[in-house]
Amino acid sequence: MRRSILTVPIVSEGDVAFLRQRSRRVAELLGFSQQDQTRIATAVSEIARNALSYGRGGQAELAVSTAESGRDLQIRIIDKGPGIDDLTAILEGRYRSTQGMGVGITGARCLMDRFDIDTSAEGTCVTLEKILPVSALGTDAAIARLVDCLSADAMADADGEVRLQNEDLTRALEVTTDRQVQLDRLNAELVETNRSMISLHAELENRAEQLKRFNDGLEAAIAAAIKERDEAEALLRQAQKMEALGQLTGGVAHDFNNLLQVIVGNLELLDRQLPEDAPRWRRSVSNAMEGANRAAILTQRLLAFSRLQPLNPKPIDVAQLSHGMFDILSRTLGQHLELAIRIDPDLWFAEADPHQLENAIVNLAVNAGHALVQGGTAIVSAHNVDAAASHAVVGLEPAQYVAICVSDTGTGMSPDILDRVFEPFFTTKDVGQGTGLGLSQVFGFAKQSRGHVKIDSIVGEGTTVTIYLPRSMDAPIEAFVATLKPTMKAAPSETVLVVEDDLQVQNYTVEALTELGYRVQRADDAVIALDVLGKIDRIDLMLTDVILPGGLSGPQLAERAQKLRPGLKVLFASGYIRDAVTDTGHLATGIDLLQKPFRYDELALRVRQALDQPVSTAGSIPVGHADLTPVGGGASRDNRGFM
Repeated sequence: MRRSILTVPIVSEGDVAFLRQRSRRVAELLGFSQQDQTRIATAVSEIARNALSYGRGGQAELAVSTAESGRDLQIRIIDKGPGIDDLTAILEGRYRSTQGMGVGITGARCLMDRFDIDTSAEGTCVTLEKILPVSALGTDAAIARLVDCLSADAMADADGEVRLQNEDLTRALEVTTDRQVQLDRLNAELVETNRSMISLHAELENRAEQLKRFNDGLEAAIAAAIKERDEAEALLRQAQKMEALGQLTGGVAHDFNNLLQVIVGNLELLDRQLPEDAPRWRRSVSNAMEGANRAAILTQRLLAFSRLQPLNPKPIDVAQLSHGMFDILSRTLGQHLELAIRIDPDLWFAEADPHQLENAIVNLAVNAGHALVQGGTAIVSAHNVDAAASHAVVGLEPAQYVAICVSDTGTGMSPDILDRVFEPFFTTKDVGQGTGLGLSQVFGFAKQSRGHVKIDSIVGEGTTVTIYLPRSMDAPIEAFVATLKPTMKAAPSETVLVVEDDLQVQNYTVEALTELGYRVQRADDAVIALDVLGKIDRIDLMLTDVILPGGLSGPQLAERAQKLRPGLKVLFASGYIRDAVTDTGHLATGIDLLQKPFRYDELALRVRQALDQPVSTAGSIPVGHADLTPVGGGASRDNRGFM
């Protein structure tokens, strides 16, 4: 509620003096301290003088507000125009008029608890508020007595404010006189001190020059730090976006790969049963299989960008790998484009999954080929990056790395496209020419390998994509290449326990193993599997899904099964790898993994290898040939559908 106390017209300097006196008196009657009385009177007179000098006069309204939000004294001063053009500069302290209007406004603003100003061509309204003391009265009767008291004061002594101002000036003069005496004494001391300061002047000038040089360097360092922070924040936003999309991807990968396993497996069984003189049916099966394989590859790319694809890192000779890929990269680019491979001498070995690195290089070569619309050259190069150089790359931990670059002299990318290139399904290609997963897969692979990806691109000049992979202190070993042989069939009476909760996947796996000559037991979950292990005399291998219902995962089942039957061989199968079988995105020690969707030949090979693996002396899960890339377990080198 707002209760009016007084309205004073402002048409002359005398009205300003009278308003000052009335404001002081109102503040006194409301219980404000003498200091606050002076502050209120000063602020009101400054704004009233502005209204008189610049606003062609106006009026002031004094009121008491007793709203629930707070009790305060309100003074509203309204003039008749023409408004204040430089209000923003005045409020920010950047404007001073020759008559001191800016000082008056900013000074009044500092003296009051609340300050509000509204200006236009029709006039200016300034509202000043001071929070009432706790002892102030706020009833209608009290306000009425205050108004009566003010009326009596005005009739009894119209020149009271002039006297009060004179008293203030007298007190200020006394204080000033005392200060002058003190200043004279201090000045004498300063004269003496100045003699010793002269000798320091030259040194101070020298220090000032040094400080200027230091300040220039500091400003440059701050600018660089701000730029680095902005880049780091952009990377953080990208990582958060990728993490959210990765969670969505992982949520559907397991079920999707199980569906693909059923499709791929049954298509293979059907293909083996078809007569040789049924080319039409064989062609239909082949087309369906090709579509299923492409779907499996798409799922693996999604898992790769979301860093949910298990990696099997090992030392890599990047120079040998790059030169060995020359033919496939040439075919990828086409005969109309040139390819150059430039590897620095004494290149370090890198630590990464070689299959995923090959896929990444092919992905980047495909993008380079699409960028070279007018012809040109694609370059695959590699060089060492020491700890000092890696520190300058935003998003890369200081360490030693091997940098693999794929460059082109093509169209380049604009900054707005560069901001989105790692987003899954983002592509600048026409519909049907790319999935938008190529660069996102490369990004996920590099990050999961404890590395980084950096893109430099200029429109009209070309693009360079650099993959940073950790340096390996170990030398590469020759990869074991397995082939399907007649010995992959079952030995007499060999028994496999299949633990799979998806009935269709279970049926296909059992049928395929039976066709291979194995005796097969089956279980829907870990509890049934443990019961089978307790009842059946001979079980040579347990093939179990990683994710099982009933509270026990595949690894937990394997641990209990090997306690029940020491030396039991275990082979895991899964379409989506969680932390149960991985360690920071890499296959955990002792894990033999068959990734869904798997083919008949691969099932035969991996089961045979697991059975032929020597029994671990510690009785733990045996280490399998995790270096073998399963069908559908990674993108083929000949794939073309990238971003």
